[in-house]
Amino acid sequence: MTAAALTAPLDVLKTRLQSDFYQAQLRTSRAAHAAAMNPIRAAGYHFQETFQILASVYRVEGARALFKGLGPNLIGVVPARSIQFFTYGNSKRLIADYTNGGNSEAWWVHLAAAVTAGVTTSTATNPIWMVKTRLQLDRNVAKQTGGLVKRQYKNSWDCIGQIVRNEGIRGLYKGMSASYLGVSEITLHWVIYEQLKRSLAKREEQILLSGRENTALDHAIEWFGKSGAAGSAKLFAAVVTYPHEVRGMPTGKMPG
Repeated sequence: MTAAALTAPLDVLKTRLQSDFYQAQLRTSRAAHAAAMNPIRAAGYHFQETFQILASVYRVEGARALFKGLGPNLIGVVPARSIQFFTYGNSKRLIADYTNGGNSEAWWVHLAAAVTAGVTTSTATNPIWMVKTRLQLDRNVAKQTGGLVKRQYKNSWDCIGQIVRNEGIRGLYKGMSASYLGVSEITLHWVIYEQLKRSLAKREEQILLSGRENTALDHAIEWFGKSGAAGSAKLFAAVVTYPHEVRGMPTGKMPG
């Protein structure tokens, strides 16, 4: 919850950059500068225009707009992570007990447990992320009101009510197939993390058996090894599977 609150503006920025409205603005801006830029300058300009959008949101819509969708995001973070960890841990134990003689360290056991956890979590929490995305993209309706800021949704409950009234209960599950594609990120994250964690445990065991004193490097790895493994696994999984987020955001229909 702390991480979600602190990084909420970046989450809003990411969601808007994925939308067609802001992509059209960026394409127009890039077309005017692309011819005069080398790849390094182009990359620098990309970061500049990205944070210009963040500043524009603050200037035009106010500071509160930087935290749009934070409510459903916070509501979703705890159950989503709880469901994911609970399902993963128990699936790994059950799969190992019934198919691998109790050995839960096999990579394919991690893979099967991660897929189970990913599908379960996506199914249970899809409505939450649907509402969050709708709220974050709410600014886009302004393009059809002559540039004036006109919000379609008052808050999370109003968003849910409008979706159910206009689109039915099934509207809350739009983008479910795309959400299932996100299982690939969860799966890759867990499998890589488990292998890195196993390597760290093996390294500690070898040091213990050798009888040598721990060096400063050993202490650093002991303190930061697991967090580094978790972060590295998440980074790699996110980069590899990121395109599914752009293609499959559960935005549903955005009436004018």
